[in-house]
Amino acid sequence: MTRYLTRAVINRNAPEHALVPLLNPHNRNEAMDAHHRLMWTLFPDPAAKRDFLWRADTKGVFIILSTRKPQNLSLFDPLESKPFTPDLSVGDRLKFILRANATKDRRSNPEEELVLGTKRKPRKDRRVDIVMNALHTQGITSHRTGSESRSAKRMDVANEAANKWLNKQGQLRGFAIDTMTVDDYHVCKLKRKNGNKATFGVIDVRGILTVRDSEVFAKALYMGFGRAKAFGCGLMLIRRA
Repeated sequence: MTRYLTRAVINRNAPEHALVPLLNPHNRNEAMDAHHRLMWTLFPDPAAKRDFLWRADTKGVFIILSTRKPQNLSLFDPLESKPFTPDLSVGDRLKFILRANATKDRRSNPEEELVLGTKRKPRKDRRVDIVMNALHTQGITSHRTGSESRSAKRMDVANEAANKWLNKQGQLRGFAIDTMTVDDYHVCKLKRKNGNKATFGVIDVRGILTVRDSEVFAKALYMGFGRAKAFGCGLMLIRRA
């Protein structure tokens, strides 16, 4: 199956230029929701399921990996699309960047049965954000101040949690992490249709990896990593180290 890697840039001279502040708002939470809707305009089949990954790169610039070639619209400059056919071999060292909603199952035993009468259903996945879970596990609460405060500890905890998560991803998906660092971590809050908020962590990671199984790794690139893929998470971009 042919896949396409596309660079899409918002056209600030388009007839719809008055909509740009709505399509690309400054508020991070609002931008993630607006960009989610904007990406769908490039794939106009309303009956199709999402078959693309994307990320907001720089302001007004998006990178998209898709099975369908996106459709040119006046909202964007002419799209720059090319077939995505990575030539991967075992032992290749690659630089990577990844924006992910990284989660884990907080159950100690995935097969545990919950006590009858509890609100949670037996064997129901209980996904938690890796960073918030690590902060909670280490007792780093919002009540701490100074060098022991949650804000002061957050990035150190994020690096440690992301390292564990990404190494586990590598064991399952055909690569090994050589070096990595977390550039950013924040919590995104989106409004649901029912008025409630969807809250999830977004972590930006970069580093160098080594390919251990080229076929498995290629499939992982196509599928994406972590959750919240509809909101710009999961796309790993690679280049030769």
